[in-house]
Amino acid sequence: MSYRFAALCVAAFATHALAEDSAIGREVRLECPAGTVQKGGRVSKDMGVFCVRVGSTPQKPALHGPYMDFWASGQKQSEGQYKDGFRSGRWTFYDANGVKTGETQFENNDYHGQRVEYFPNGAKKMEQTWVKGKREGVEATYTENGQKVSEVQYSADKPLASK
Repeated sequence: MSYRFAALCVAAFATHALAEDSAIGREVRLECPAGTVQKGGRVSKDMGVFCVRVGSTPQKPALHGPYMDFWASGQKQSEGQYKDGFRSGRWTFYDANGVKTGETQFENNDYHGQRVEYFPNGAKKMEQTWVKGKREGVEATYTENGQKVSEVQYSADKPLASK
């Protein structure tokens, strides 16, 4: 009985490993803005897929447009946009299993707007508002079942009051 169980476990593990490896090398096509070209084109453990301005150098690439990078398993780690070399707009982050762990708004590489972290079950874990890299407004934290745990009011990145 234990031999069958061990063989079944090995088979299940091998199937899972093959599924993960199959993502490596998968082709990725981005919609790069005019005046840019895509760098990278396949899911890789060590390089993202992104757009750079035409004429930029490998030593100093001018990132501009969509960006994606991946975990060693081939699962997406993050996706977002660059504008003139800086993170911009909404970025989404994932764990190694492909589960969304957060969303953050950026402007010129600074947090700017909503920032939300999620539990593995998809429930909000934490919610913040940022203005040009400084917390502003209410920061709330939650339990996995959605109950609010704390609330802190911020102004210019300094806590004012908490509940």
